[in-house]
Amino acid sequence: MKRVLLPVAAILITLTLLTIGIELIATVLLYVSDGRYVPARERFASKTTTFVQDLAGDRKDCGYLDTLYPHPYVGFVHHGNLPCGIPDINNVGLFGPDFPSVRPDDRFVVLVTGGSVAAQFTQQVAGGPPYLEKFLNERYVSPNGKPFLLLNGADGAWKQPQQAILLLLYADAVHAVVTLDGFNEHYQLESGRRFEYPANNFHSVNPLASQNFGDMVARWIVGRVRARAAENAILSRSQAAYSLISAAELWVQRRAESRQNQTTTIESIFALPSEWSADQRKAWQIAQYQKYIGAMHLLAREHRLLEAHFVQPAPAIDKPLSADEQKVVGDLSYRDIYREMTTALLTLNDRGTAVVSLLDLLRDDSRTIYGDPIHFLRDGGGRSIGYERMAERMASELARLWNLRPAGRS
Repeated sequence: MKRVLLPVAAILITLTLLTIGIELIATVLLYVSDGRYVPARERFASKTTTFVQDLAGDRKDCGYLDTLYPHPYVGFVHHGNLPCGIPDINNVGLFGPDFPSVRPDDRFVVLVTGGSVAAQFTQQVAGGPPYLEKFLNERYVSPNGKPFLLLNGADGAWKQPQQAILLLLYADAVHAVVTLDGFNEHYQLESGRRFEYPANNFHSVNPLASQNFGDMVARWIVGRVRARAAENAILSRSQAAYSLISAAELWVQRRAESRQNQTTTIESIFALPSEWSADQRKAWQIAQYQKYIGAMHLLAREHRLLEAHFVQPAPAIDKPLSADEQKVVGDLSYRDIYREMTTALLTLNDRGTAVVSLLDLLRDDSRTIYGDPIHFLRDGGGRSIGYERMAERMASELARLWNLRPAGRS
């Protein structure tokens, strides 16, 4: 028996020491790379957002990408198909009430569009209406005297011109349009690609645009491994597991890129002139952002819609961050370019387009409100002090811009 047990014990001890050694090496390398110690669970969590976590929910065999569905005009939406669909997705692949085909006469319909922040902000709260719809109905009378109804026309990773395209599709079915965006758009300002370059979700629902089936399967497998590791009580705490999975993701990405020898690609279609300077690119990108908001303004005027465009707040600007927020908000070096973008958008007011900055929304609030680099924390019922405060501010701004009469006043 000893002859059997001793070699087995030696192997187990060796494997244990090897595992510990690999873990220590990974921890040291990541510490040197980052300049600080970041727990593995925090690293895994940083690869996603509260919006993605909400959609994945507790469906262990389904991930965020499994909910996506290709759309011919806005790139991607979601589906309600088994086994991984979202049960309460509406008739256009978004969240909340179904979109009407014609403008109803028993409601005052407001289309709210933007990225994932707008999508979360416009979702129902604890079974009730979204905060903004609630405040508008409680405090103001709509222009047609009917109850306000908000349509959730936003989705994760959306950015202009997706908002403009959605309005183009449904301008004749709503009474007003509100945009809440800025964060997804700011990433394009210093990019070498056109402002309209699609989000990664486009590649996920149109894999042959950037990869072959083999690369697509490889990405899917690595994504599944990451999701499983992030849920595992042991692997989610392992710096080595995080490093190995990240290395696998990088390998799959480079493998796919090495195969891209086509003349026409998504990158070539949306490339900017290589000779442009950084300042030229930034100025052009900001002008594109202004162009799409301006196009929405002209479309709204043509269809006699009320409108308002809100620049969403960001943790890098005018927010005293709590200790918990500092752990999750990530890199804040975008502060100056975000301010510059906002200043440029506000000049559209001089052309008759209503643009409102919300950058100062949380200037006096040191509570933990952000749950990641941009989304506000919500509890299990969807309640959020951040989104509630934003809705109250937006309701008062809409009342000012649209000359809404206070409720209860004849």
